Amino acid sequence: MRRRFALLLATAVPAAFAAGCGGTSLGDPVATNRVELPKSYRFNPAVIVIKAGTSVTWTNHDNFTHTVKVGDGPDHKLDRGKSVTIRFAAAGTYKYVCTLQSQDMRGEVIVK
Repeated sequence: MRRRFALLLATAVPAAFAAGCGGTSLGDPVATNRVELPKSYRFNPAVIVIKAGTSVTWTNHDNFTHTVKVGDGPDHKLDRGKSVTIRFAAAGTYKYVCTLQSQDMRGEVIVK
């Protein structure tokens, strides 16, 4: 019995660890210039694709304050019902985050 438990433990722990170490996908890119912050501590959609020169608007529909910080840019505070619009002039991939819930709320703007 003890040997069977040790074998189970030896196989289950690495499998559980490997399952938890997978990359966290932000989802497939969506062609839009609007990102919503619904009542769920996330950006929807998290990954968007736009053309250079386009502005993106983030709108907070959650009951809690969030922020939007793109790269090294300023931290834009969004109280409930508020929006922020940021223009992306150059092609590239820009990562953004809510600095208040950075573990859960991340995204990317892909500019072509």
